Amino acid sequence: MQERGVEATLAALRAGEATAVLVQQDCKHEQVTTVRRLAAEQGVPVHEGTERDLWRMAVPGLEPPLALALVGRCPEVNGIDDLLTQPGPVVLLDGVKYATNVGFVVRTAEVAGASGVVLVSEDTPATSWLKDVTHASMGATRFMPLVHATREVIIEAVQRSGRPLIVAEDVGEVAPWDATIPWNAILAVGAESEGVHTSLLSAASAVVRIPMPGFVPSYNLQVAATALLMECLRQRTD
Repeated sequence: MQERGVEATLAALRAGEATAVLVQQDCKHEQVTTVRRLAAEQGVPVHEGTERDLWRMAVPGLEPPLALALVGRCPEVNGIDDLLTQPGPVVLLDGVKYATNVGFVVRTAEVAGASGVVLVSEDTPATSWLKDVTHASMGATRFMPLVHATREVIIEAVQRSGRPLIVAEDVGEVAPWDATIPWNAILAVGAESEGVHTSLLSAASAVVRIPMPGFVPSYNLQVAATALLMECLRQRTD
């Protein structure tokens, strides 16, 4: 999903494949200027970062890149139906209220190559809450769509999409690695206190249980989402 370096970024833009660009801030390099111009002409969002930011976010290389391009994922979508047309798994968070937890999951989902994150919500999240999500995600929300909808709307969209809904809940009878989790799966996890709502459980293609042999029978939300994403990724690469 990443094209590293200014030459690769220019190539992605000229091919119409770049969906977002990250460049070194205050860089006056001629090719970076061209990246900015082409991105503006195509309506591709341009984000800025320090040299250290780009070095940290780039795939391994000998020198910090001047630019990076996102390809293969749309960072901005028009609601859940649009998101579910994108390739790759989607993480569904039910009953999750803490911005930090959501931000951690967004970052994990982005790194794992997911298409986006859906948040069950009756109301539009507050701007201040979304800022906290962005902060906790280390800025991953710039490259990963986060959409919200009611359970009813989500269930209807899932059914229209034909994508399998895989729910992690303690009522599951099989571990994730004993279930089939295709690359287009919707992976649902719930808040530790209440779990996933019964309406989503009823709509699920499969309900899995992540083994919890310890004394405290509940993983952190991010751990549960990571377990599903890693198993989804493993089954794709096997």
